[in-house]
Amino acid sequence: MGVNDVDVRLTNGRGIRLRELEQTLVYEGVPDVLPTRGRNAKLVAALVEAASVAGRPVVLLPPVEVPIAGPGGVGPDEACRLPRTAVRARFESSEPVSPGGDYSELTVVWFQDGWAPPLDLAVGAQLRRVDWDAYARDMVW
Repeated sequence: MGVNDVDVRLTNGRGIRLRELEQTLVYEGVPDVLPTRGRNAKLVAALVEAASVAGRPVVLLPPVEVPIAGPGGVGPDEACRLPRTAVRARFESSEPVSPGGDYSELTVVWFQDGWAPPLDLAVGAQLRRVDWDAYARDMVW
């Protein structure tokens, strides 16, 4: 299955197609320290900021953190891990969100344990509920 073979039907009926996909291992290159909610929040924020190139709007599908048994506090110091793969994907719709556009696009960031595609089932459900009209930008050919 190639990148351009991934089509998604949003809950509002709009069809979107995956056009660009980039994946990284979440903790690759991160100092060997215990991941915590606070450290994970900074890592997620940095990934979202990096995905926002050239003014592209970005939607984050909130990751599910898994608590890690062992030392750690509560709140931002609680030891938790993110799913192992961070995914940045740019989707396009052949329909613009407002008059004057030729099509629309939106970048989505999410986390899942394996490489995409396929999309994790929970991620797919979140993606289908994205409010495309609120976040996507129109593009002109």
